[in-house]
Amino acid sequence: MIRSSFNQGWHVSREHGDGSGVSIGPVTVPYDAMLFEQRDPKAVNSHNTGYFPGGVYRYTKTFRAAEEWRGRSVTLEFEGVYMRSEVFVNGRLAGGRPSGYAVFQVTLDTFLDYGTDNRVEVVAHNDRGPNSRWYSGSGIYRPVHLLVGDRLRVTPDGLRISTKSVERTEAVVEVQIETVNDGTESRTVTVTTTLRGPRATTGPIEERLSVGPGEKKTLRQRVTVPAPALWSPESPQLHTATVVLADGDQIVDEAVADFGIRTVSVDARRGLRINGEPVKLRGAAIHHDNGVIGAHTLDAAEERRVRILRESGFNAIRSAHNPISRATLRACDRHGVLVMDELTDVWWRPKSRADYSAEFEQWWERDLEALVAKDFNHPSVILYSIGNEIPETATAQGVQRNREMADRTRELDPTRLVTNCINGFLNLIFRGKGEKVEAKTAGEKDGDAPNKNLIAVLNLLMGILHPALRRIVRLPAVDRRTRDAYAALDVAGYNYMAGRYRKDAKLHPERVIVGSETGPTETVPIWREIETMPHVIGDFTWTGWDYIGEAAIAVLPYGRRPSLFGPWPALLAGEPVIDITGHRQTQSYLNEIAWHLRKAPHLAVQPVNHSGEKQYSNAWRSTNSLHSWSWEGHEGRTAVVEVYADAHRVELLLNGDRVGDAPAGPEQDYLATFSLPYQPGNLTAVAYDADGGELGRDTLTSAGPELRLQVQPEGSELRADGADLGYLPIALTDAAGTVRPLADRTVTVQVTGAGTLLGFGSARPVTEESFSAGRYSTYWGRALAVVRAGHEAGDVTVTVTAAGCEPVTVVVPVTAVAPVTAVGRAVPAKSGQ
Repeated sequence: MIRSSFNQGWHVSREHGDGSGVSIGPVTVPYDAMLFEQRDPKAVNSHNTGYFPGGVYRYTKTFRAAEEWRGRSVTLEFEGVYMRSEVFVNGRLAGGRPSGYAVFQVTLDTFLDYGTDNRVEVVAHNDRGPNSRWYSGSGIYRPVHLLVGDRLRVTPDGLRISTKSVERTEAVVEVQIETVNDGTESRTVTVTTTLRGPRATTGPIEERLSVGPGEKKTLRQRVTVPAPALWSPESPQLHTATVVLADGDQIVDEAVADFGIRTVSVDARRGLRINGEPVKLRGAAIHHDNGVIGAHTLDAAEERRVRILRESGFNAIRSAHNPISRATLRACDRHGVLVMDELTDVWWRPKSRADYSAEFEQWWERDLEALVAKDFNHPSVILYSIGNEIPETATAQGVQRNREMADRTRELDPTRLVTNCINGFLNLIFRGKGEKVEAKTAGEKDGDAPNKNLIAVLNLLMGILHPALRRIVRLPAVDRRTRDAYAALDVAGYNYMAGRYRKDAKLHPERVIVGSETGPTETVPIWREIETMPHVIGDFTWTGWDYIGEAAIAVLPYGRRPSLFGPWPALLAGEPVIDITGHRQTQSYLNEIAWHLRKAPHLAVQPVNHSGEKQYSNAWRSTNSLHSWSWEGHEGRTAVVEVYADAHRVELLLNGDRVGDAPAGPEQDYLATFSLPYQPGNLTAVAYDADGGELGRDTLTSAGPELRLQVQPEGSELRADGADLGYLPIALTDAAGTVRPLADRTVTVQVTGAGTLLGFGSARPVTEESFSAGRYSTYWGRALAVVRAGHEAGDVTVTVTAAGCEPVTVVVPVTAVAPVTAVGRAVPAKSGQ
């Protein structure tokens, strides 16, 4: 089918109880309506979504149905609408989807008036009480496509390519082509397949195919690819498959898909292997929001995040806790990042009052089919997860459903591995019998549900019992309440269960384990164990990238004990690896050292302005330290300096004078700590090996007294496609560009010309500010503005101002997009636009 963009020209309104609502538009989707809402301390989702409210949102678009579409197949494809969507065409209900994350199609054929204008309305219901444990976004937050095809055609996800074998000189791939004929007559066509790769082209391969009226038929072709360019994390090489259906000289339909040639295998003795080579997963769990732009799912945003994660040493992503976007998968394919794609956070037991548990029983299989169809051709995907911390897996009914879901996943895709991310501590404390419960209505309270607030209790207990958790999960009862579920899986997902790694190697010698979720404070000790254990294939830290919602769970306050979640106006989780602006934090560099990817030391300083204040730790963050020696106004106060290094010893110098030295190798968790009175200048850490040879050094220089705004666009130009993004990191610096973390103030961003400001903010975890207001306070001297290109070429002008600073103006050119004629891909729409 011909796939074109259906993203332009929408109008959006928030419905009120009386049916009224103010329409905004025209806008281009993806458009996360929640991002533009006023945060509210009384929001029903409270800390879960960072106090962003939900609502009922109506997206409306008028488009012309071309006369030549008559007699053809016309379909709308939605990559994700949050949530419980209904799609109306010319006032009639045509389809929809309860899940906010599933790709779904709506057939328009019988609803259209050809040769004239038609009206499509998408209503998203995000108003039925708490339905998410993190920021969800609202409405059409992922792209929409128009698919037009012949009555005989390749189905939307009908072209699938898998690797059957890889030898030194050749590979064998299977091309599956699912066709459907919903016409009234039998049709016979020639199917021509061509595979193009970095080294050579294979094909064309031709076969005749006959499809009867109302029939769906799959053609399978085995293709030998000589001297294949294999896809791997180190060399992510991609191929393209093109399939053409032709009746004589007339092309009936075309389909195109990118894919990679690679094999995946796993066992307890040799671990995970890609193309026969061992790989350990250095994983990041990530939510789907993109920080200051909310849930807007755009290629540029996902490309940037995946690139930064890869540059920070991660080689794997776990989508937490929902199907990942196509845009993220494309970025992972290009950057060689492996993916665990997760189906759901809940089965039939609710974790929030109005979550997906209400629809799970009716929809899980169709949503699983949609997940597999979306992922099948992406070589980055190696694992499917059928759930996250599902307490039902401790029950007989849950064990049965676990096996059914695992078996169904393998039927849909036998080329990948299946896991379930089980929390043994949760299974231990869960006292339900596993029976299904009725979904609650919006008027009921959380206390009406069995095991009320079970996940909140779990997080609280894990925080309190963090030091003892390793011992608790070793209890025999944890094995009894997880082993039956694990028996049905290819890989056992262990959430916060690293204490069982060695023990279970003896109890279950054939079991393959992945650390599917661990706190970032555990990365270093866990990794030292994982390196020696072939049956443990890697670890996913919670989380690799900070996110909106679960507000303040990882924040370390001064002078008071942390609470599980932050009261109003807490906004962000405050996770310690990469903040929501993409800025790397201390834990990110420590991870690199633990993974043996960084030889130089990393210097970090606990905020000197809080020197002497009581600070509490938690399971999600170990330090508030910054890569900075700029603490003006606090001269003479004690500075606690952290030096991270894989070294025999490290030496600390201040203005050339020796402060001291200390060991900093794995026995010390790669950390040496020094205390000294703060004075400005140059602070240098030098790492040495056992023979006294220098391994590397890191220097921090104090900022001068000047105060300037620094705005550095990450790219030189944008494309006028309505979706490209310009990222502009903003910093408060001295004249030399050194960031001044104590100079925080409100910054204003104004955008004019060929683009708009999509989001502006900082990593400040507790604030009443809005990402959509154009005014935001910096956090430790930093903020981020994101500009979205329009559809017309020209210049976009960004002006940044702040009190006490000279304004800065940046001009970014927006260039015209050349027409795209590729078939089967997202291309600019014509009649359907």
